[in-house]
Amino acid sequence: MSDGEPPTGPPGRTEDVFARHGPRLFRIAYGMLGSTTRAEDVVRDVRLRWQATDRAVVADPQAYLTTATTRLSIRAALSARTRRASYIGPWLPEPLDTGNGGATGAEGTKPVAFDVLLMLERLDLAERAAFVLRETLSSPYAEIAAVLGVDEAQARHLVHRARRHLATDLATDRVADRQGREDTAGQKRGGDGAEDYEAA
Repeated sequence: MSDGEPPTGPPGRTEDVFARHGPRLFRIAYGMLGSTTRAEDVVRDVRLRWQATDRAVVADPQAYLTTATTRLSIRAALSARTRRASYIGPWLPEPLDTGNGGATGAEGTKPVAFDVLLMLERLDLAERAAFVLRETLSSPYAEIAAVLGVDEAQARHLVHRARRHLATDLATDRVADRQGREDTAGQKRGGDGAEDYEAA
């Protein structure tokens, strides 16, 4: 996948495009990073790039903004994973604060569920980006392919692989959770029996 700028072309729309697509861009960044703060930083960087871009040569503003947001989010996620490599303890996503009237730029967005964010963290970053674009924004595979710099077949494969990994992780977590509940119930029953025996 290239880190270059998204392709440009014939005249596009004006500055109001960013405001219209802002919630979409935030959803991409938040789904990739699991942090409101870092997602806002990415969207802010994209806004600066957009303001510095000759919008008269942008063929498709949505494609341009989606590509820029996704690629910056991937870089930020990679950097965050590198920092966490030396961190002892579990990483938890930052819950989305929806009680501030959309001041974060999240207004009108449907946040990715906390447990889904935890599972997304286990995915390869290309898989995560493809999944976020497809599942949270219903992006067509052609758009996903263009954003990630792959062909459409590879984009489909990335989404399919992400879904498979998430389904496997979900099943594993459910088994572990059920086993944990059974172990807890068994300990309680064992404890009660011991108390009854001592009382007798």
